[in-house]
Amino acid sequence: MRPRILVTGIPGHYSRLANGAHGLSVSYSERQKQPETKDEFLQELRNISNTGNYLIGEGALRALAPHAKQVPFWHLYNCSRNGEGLDEFNANFDICVFTCANLLRKGLSADAEAEVLGKLKMPIVMLGIGLQNRRDLENALPEGTKRLLSVLKEREHYFLTRGFETTGFLKDQGFSFVRPTGCPSVYFMPDNMRRALKKLPSVQVGKARTIFSGYVGGNHDAILDANALNPEGSTPQYVVQDEFLHFDMRVEPDSGGRIYDSASGAMIGDLAYPGAERLKTPFEVRTFFDTNQWRAWASSMDFNFGRRFHGSIIAMQAAVPSLMVAVDDRMREMLGFTGLPAVDATDLDKAENRAEFVAGHLAGLNTSELVDRYSDRERNFRTTLREIGIGQ
Repeated sequence: MRPRILVTGIPGHYSRLANGAHGLSVSYSERQKQPETKDEFLQELRNISNTGNYLIGEGALRALAPHAKQVPFWHLYNCSRNGEGLDEFNANFDICVFTCANLLRKGLSADAEAEVLGKLKMPIVMLGIGLQNRRDLENALPEGTKRLLSVLKEREHYFLTRGFETTGFLKDQGFSFVRPTGCPSVYFMPDNMRRALKKLPSVQVGKARTIFSGYVGGNHDAILDANALNPEGSTPQYVVQDEFLHFDMRVEPDSGGRIYDSASGAMIGDLAYPGAERLKTPFEVRTFFDTNQWRAWASSMDFNFGRRFHGSIIAMQAAVPSLMVAVDDRMREMLGFTGLPAVDATDLDKAENRAEFVAGHLAGLNTSELVDRYSDRERNFRTTLREIGIGQ
């Protein structure tokens, strides 16, 4: 008999339309949101914190058996806190898949996760769990995160990690079922992912319409990338994920009171960020709250050069060849496991000519090996889900 699967944790973009929940039922609005004023836009961004996270929930739900039921984490947490309890969920589900990301990090105490998962009397699958910085694992994790790991030791559990380092850490903590599988977003639209890999050597660096992503407002790296790689005379395209929340990127309304065009995803207000004066041509900045809209727009471009993992993955899901810049331990772990094409930020910074460096790297790629490794990782991911009993 197939297990009844509860899915919660990081959601897909569809969760934006959830307007209420009672018991096992979640209601969704039929009206698409149009967050075009500054307050509405920033609140929509706060709801997810980072728009790239939508790819995690979306990829997980697509990979799981079709009868899996997604319930917003906020509803489970509210039930736990307001006295309703989670008895109804314990009676109607056999296993919980908790979609997560860089949960093992210094700056996040997983108190809410520990409370909810501690009251779910069923096996827990931690799908996509990973680290932020290696040093976070060497030092003491926050108390809430320690409590979460303690809760998971008390029952049957499954850890599907983002890479080898997280796997090693969890095994050292005494957990038994720990498998490196990568982020579930990587295996969404796998045929397009393979198409994107095959196109890499044919990219004409400096002529290709390029998507840029990074940490504008926090550093100038993406600005240097755009100056070096964007076609002469064209407008560089930059996609936001969380810069308006966590970095010094700001926007003010236009004369009509709007900062955002929900039809195109374009920021239309008055933008400001450190380093803007260094750009040869100002960025056209976009934000996407719907992953389908994001992919559709990305599909019109020729190349993605990204310092954001999920911003690059969604371009590959649209069959756009992508080269990532590994900027931190979190990204290096995911790239090291999947083998997706990347250059390290330190090597890029040393290059005298960024365009020549990137072109040379692309020319030297063995796309057959890239495709074979990706396909092997995809099989590993799906086989592991089926082994647990939750895959298609």
